[in-house]
Amino acid sequence: MNESTSYQRHVVVAGGSFAGLGAAYTLRERLGPGDRVTVVEPSGRFVFALSLVWAVLGRSLYRGSFALDPALEAKGIKYLRSAVREVRADENVVRTDDGEIRYDRLIIATGGRPNTTAIPGLAGEFRSAHWIVGEDSAVEARESLRRLFDDPGPLVIGAAPGATYFSGVYELALALDTVLRRRGIRDRVPFTFITGQPYLGDLGFDQRAARAKLQTLFTERNITYRTGVSIDRVGSHEVVLGSGETLPAAVSIIMPPFTGDVDLWKSPKLTDEHGFIPVNDRYQHVTYPEIYAAGVACSFDRPIPPLTEPRAPHTGYLAVRMGQAAAQNVAASLGSGPPAERTLPYVLDVRVLDGGSTGLFLTSWGTKRLQNVAIRLPHPLIHYLKAIQERYLVWRLRTGRMDLP
Repeated sequence: MNESTSYQRHVVVAGGSFAGLGAAYTLRERLGPGDRVTVVEPSGRFVFALSLVWAVLGRSLYRGSFALDPALEAKGIKYLRSAVREVRADENVVRTDDGEIRYDRLIIATGGRPNTTAIPGLAGEFRSAHWIVGEDSAVEARESLRRLFDDPGPLVIGAAPGATYFSGVYELALALDTVLRRRGIRDRVPFTFITGQPYLGDLGFDQRAARAKLQTLFTERNITYRTGVSIDRVGSHEVVLGSGETLPAAVSIIMPPFTGDVDLWKSPKLTDEHGFIPVNDRYQHVTYPEIYAAGVACSFDRPIPPLTEPRAPHTGYLAVRMGQAAAQNVAASLGSGPPAERTLPYVLDVRVLDGGSTGLFLTSWGTKRLQNVAIRLPHPLIHYLKAIQERYLVWRLRTGRMDLP
């Protein structure tokens, strides 16, 4: 397949999750009727990744998913079910499994990939740990927990240094504690939570308001925790920390560090050394002005206040807003409307940590310095809030309502 843009401008969006959909819908709203928007994505459907934790505990994945083709077609956006294999930036060409596509502008929103080779035992012949970064990995983690329920033993859950998705491991830890108590086996499952972050609840937003509340929750539930740790290796019956401490583990679920899309690394000068797309504060590639990136796939060339790291934390809410801002800037570069007023939204984070019997509502906001709020809420209120948040975001992304918050 070879496409020409001689008669109309063509913007390609690589990726069909939070950032990709936020970008595609915004582009369609801002560009002219003669301009084309194409989304390239290999799976065929959107999956609400924030709910993969609950899939581990037995819930169907299809509640938080929808088919991409009809959703995008309804908005006049072409969908190509294919994988991006290479970007030839000097030629404005994307190579996919189905051929080549020419573009006037490209937005890369392919997310991240688990770097399971960073820690011995996370992958390969001697793999001993599980993680939750997609449907298959969620199913594998679920099977390991079923074995734990039948034959209780020590459990280790956490996030390795370099991980960017933290909500899931906190939710899983709290929800698993509830499940183990309901099964009457919690006293037979010594439980340790580990994180490379400096304190419980940092979440990449320096969420100090959550710190004391999570410490209280973990203490109440007798969950031992280690913060600021590295992982040396994961064995079949233990997790060895960088300090040399060995944690017994019949089952370990570790969120790995992330890299960018492996295939994009094949494209010369496109990514940094970790596979992420280097962008400026307009989400524009630092070398190729026709290329933009948003969401987990990108890394800013400097920290954007109020964040203190070049990479933004991994949340669905923020990824959508980043995709929208990138799309506004792309449209502006093509003469369709003004650019985004801000690189990052004033409200950077809104999330619900559903821990089964209790949980936290968290939000972070600010322009130069982050402010945080964390409110502990009981079950079933926290569960209702989580369900409402999920259904609202899925509905918004399925219908393309980018005009709503």
